[in-house]
This record gives sequence, structure tokens and C-alpha cells, in this order.
Amino acid sequence: MRTTEGFVRAAENAIKAGFDGVEIHGAHGYLMEQFLNPHTNKRQDGYGGTLENRARFVVDTVQAVSQAIGKDKVGIRLSPYGTVNDQPLYDPEQVERTYSYLAGRFDDAGILYIHLSTNPQAPDPMFWAIRKLFKGIIIQCNGLTPETAGQALEGFADLAAFARSWLANPDLNRRIKMGAELNAPKPDFFYTPGAKGYTDYPTLNQVP
Repeated sequence: MRTTEGFVRAAENAIKAGFDGVEIHGAHGYLMEQFLNPHTNKRQDGYGGTLENRARFVVDTVQAVSQAIGKDKVGIRLSPYGTVNDQPLYDPEQVERTYSYLAGRFDDAGILYIHLSTNPQAPDPMFWAIRKLFKGIIIQCNGLTPETAGQALEGFADLAAFARSWLANPDLNRRIKMGAELNAPKPDFFYTPGAKGYTDYPTLNQVP
């Protein structure tokens, strides 16, 4: 598939440019998740219909990128039960089967990690099913606080990731260590030009 070849070339270019590895984006309603979701994948060829067919593009791309740059340099981001970009939810049993199947295939491929964007509506058993089938590193993210990050590390996750909290707190690690209050992100300014909402958050040293 031409699109898979594009992922491979992009990964190879990233390594040539000096990156340590790549994270394939299979989440948040983008192309790969559109293949996985039976509500958006209406294909009637080898990439649609059955679970195995709907997952084919994702699995083939992960395998191809792993072969090109090394499996130890590849991770993938997934968002089971995610609805970002108007991605429709589907039957919970089918969601669990889909992502359990992927976890097993990614374990077979030997990639470094799975990066899971979770939400409160997602049932824990599904994530533990992924944990059981994937022996590599699992990173959990999406709206974590220092407290919930600690809970994540006591559960199925090996690492906890922060995004908006890092954006709003350039000294996040120090704030967590000190138990200090965190700056609140300014979502109205996300994806807008200029410093406001991106680089204008105060550090602890700047707080009156």
C-alpha cells in the first residue's frame, strides 16, 4: 500500500535526521483509527469488514516501519474509546477484541511501546487485556494529574505521559516534586499563533 510506504519513508528520514525513534499515530480519529472503526471503515476489500481486515493497514504499517528502522525504535499511539475528531464509538465488546488483537500483533512484532490515550469511560478490563497480551512498555496519558499518574503506574502502565500539563507548566517536574499548584492550560489558545497560551506560563520563580 502506498500509504504504508509513506510511513516507512517518513520513519527512515526521521532516523537519518537524528531521531531516536518514531511514534506511529493510530489514535484520535486520524487515518489508522478510521480503518479500525467499523462505523468509518466501509471498505469491502481486504482492508474492511472483519476485524483482521480492518486492522490490516495498522499491522502492516507497524511491521514495515519496524523492519525498516528496527523494532526497538518504534512505538504506536492508540485511543480505545476515544471520540476526538468526531470518531464514533462502537460496541464495547468489539472495541476490546480490536485492541486486544492489535496488542497481540504488536507483541509479535516486538515494538518498543504502546502509548494509550485513555478516558474515564473506558473499562479497565480492556486495558488489562492489552497489558496481558503486550509484553513491551505501556505508556498511559490523557488528562493525568500527579495523583492519577501515580495510580496509573500502580496499574497497567509502565510510564505516565503529560502533555497539556507540560505546556502550562514549564517547570512541571519541580512542581510535582514540591507538591505545588499547577498552572491551568488555556485551551482557547491551542493551535493559534503567538506566545499566548503556549510560552507565557509562569514558573514558580515568577509567581508573586
